[in-house]
Amino acid sequence: MTITYVLMQNLKRNRLRTALTVAAFALPMAVFVGAISFVTALGALHKNNEKQLRLGVHHKHRLTSTLPSGHRRRIEALDPENTRLTAVCGMRWYGGRVPGSQHTHTSLAADEDTFPIVYSDLGMTADETDAWNRERTAAVAGMGLAIEYDWSVGDRVTLDSSVPPYLSLEFKIVKIIPMAERGNVFYFRRDYLQASREDVGLTDDKCHIFWTKCSSAAAMRSLQQDIDKNFANTPDETKSEDENAFGANFTQALGDIPGLMQTLAGVIVAIIALVAGNTMMMSFRERTKELAVFKALGFQRGRVFAIVLAESTFLSVVGALIGIVPTALFLWMSPLRIQRMGPVSQVEISFPAIAGAMIIAILVGLIAGFWPAYQAMKLRTVDALRRVA
Repeated sequence: MTITYVLMQNLKRNRLRTALTVAAFALPMAVFVGAISFVTALGALHKNNEKQLRLGVHHKHRLTSTLPSGHRRRIEALDPENTRLTAVCGMRWYGGRVPGSQHTHTSLAADEDTFPIVYSDLGMTADETDAWNRERTAAVAGMGLAIEYDWSVGDRVTLDSSVPPYLSLEFKIVKIIPMAERGNVFYFRRDYLQASREDVGLTDDKCHIFWTKCSSAAAMRSLQQDIDKNFANTPDETKSEDENAFGANFTQALGDIPGLMQTLAGVIVAIIALVAGNTMMMSFRERTKELAVFKALGFQRGRVFAIVLAESTFLSVVGALIGIVPTALFLWMSPLRIQRMGPVSQVEISFPAIAGAMIIAILVGLIAGFWPAYQAMKLRTVDALRRVA
């Protein structure tokens, strides 16, 4: 009589409980993989931001306040030999909405001459850059928006502004950003926005932020200090932040999303451990007589211990696989689309999340089954048979 045979018989003893236990493992593990994959996607965005060495310069007191466009020239003047900064790109918030929609997208008007340099990571080809420079209505859209609204390169699209003077502008898409980390953004030329504002009598030429592309991490740190010092004690004081710090100003309004996801993952592990432990204790109590008979037939203590521990581990691993495999296949074949949730537009499968989930499942199975297995190993045959007689 092998351990495998005994294990299969035990699992078939109460099929409903076995099925419910497996389901109790499967659903939390699916959520665990999704949550960790989302955290991984945010981590990839942060790593990319760190590599790009962009410094955001905005109003010191309010993100919604504008700064004179002349700040760009003053920032550039801090490094006349271009040893620390590569380019400066001023941007103004447009807050575009697709006509008929109530959802505001991250749409920004950018300086046309420096945008392809400051955002070189978007991978604009020579032809796309030429189209950006040639077409005054040129726009660059994230893949998440392109999928949501079925946009493609060459399409003409209209966005209504959500901020005064509530313009309605038409754009020609010259590039779809292939990066999931920038899937929900929309960039277009600031000279087009400025001309449109002047058409309705608004002549102020201002920006909400100036993105400064730096040559190194050390250069970025020194420029950060020099820029804020240069504008100190003026009506338009600035606050300079790296891209991750700037993005945190928005994500913190929604809460600590990565922290919440990690907490959720921890809660899931605790739930699984409780389910597994309860199941194994119930199983042990029901099988006390059976285990005593095994010992009476000559089963060694170690073999009895292995039977109980194997059942716990098997249940946890099978349950985890039933939850992980469909989730992994779904994210691999069709990444989860996330619309209007920051720059990240989709969550792809994280293989470290799968590995972590399987390790957790095995550990939970071993831990949950250890005490019942130990009790079974220490079980005295005579006492057990007398107790259940």
